[in-house]
Amino acid sequence: MTNALIPATGPTWNIERDNCQVGNIVINRIVDLENIPFAAELIYPDSTPEIMEKIAGRLDKIHFGDTSSDLYLSFHSYLIRTANHTILVDLCCGNDKHRPTRPHWHERSGPFLDNLADAGVTPDDVDIVMCTHLHADHVGWNTKLENGTWVPTFPNARYLFAEKEFNYWQALHDTDPPEPVMYGSFEDSVLPVISSGQAELVAGDHVVGSGVSLEPAYGHTPGNVMIHVEDNGWHAILCGDAIHHPVQLIKPEWSTNFCSDPEESRVTRRALLNDCAGTSTLLLPAHFQAPEYGTIEKDRDGYRLVR
Repeated sequence: MTNALIPATGPTWNIERDNCQVGNIVINRIVDLENIPFAAELIYPDSTPEIMEKIAGRLDKIHFGDTSSDLYLSFHSYLIRTANHTILVDLCCGNDKHRPTRPHWHERSGPFLDNLADAGVTPDDVDIVMCTHLHADHVGWNTKLENGTWVPTFPNARYLFAEKEFNYWQALHDTDPPEPVMYGSFEDSVLPVISSGQAELVAGDHVVGSGVSLEPAYGHTPGNVMIHVEDNGWHAILCGDAIHHPVQLIKPEWSTNFCSDPEESRVTRRALLNDCAGTSTLLLPAHFQAPEYGTIEKDRDGYRLVR
């Protein structure tokens, strides 16, 4: 795979290379899992088979399984390479993690690090790790199992956690709940990074530098953030789970069953889509199937993605 920094003509997604350029910044998609089925009613409480059939008629078939109520999700990270940093955003599900109630995530042995190597990057090369939020499917590769102990996967990286987000999950953990926090991911994929001394708690509007910055995007979780990448007048937004699946382009009022504050999530999503609509900003969600990454245009009472 070629990843040379060449002048960009615009922030469009290169399907063959599975990457894009934002000015001189390269963003690659690093896949952990793809084509993972979820029932629409599990994600969206307002969905019905009749509504889903109408929505599916306006979207690419790659987002659906056998029926319009079977939704496919991708679980991938974004690798951002600037002139000064090698950054990974949202660390997916991970290997060896005990997740018995999530079979697709449970005690896996997946090729994520091989996929990262295919993009020309080793764990030692990564100097910043960021998570838009601390759900289990966004922190898994923060750590790896080494001699029976969870240790940071990226030994030279600073792990940037939004302070508001971390404090929420830490407070929940401190109550000693009967079930592990977030399927156990806080214990095996976040706290070991804190113990290692590699974590840095940052504000929701933290500026990383080299064209990369955070913006609060509350609602999906209490401290959820989006990540902006800007260079030479071009712009991309890594929006995490502010938009979970393309059905929310058509139904932006739909929040998921996983949102801590559905109304705040709805406000965040509408503002994001409205701000992007009609601009050259490239929107990069955390769970859209490839190659559905592009710009946003208004469409009837919702929006559509333009590749």
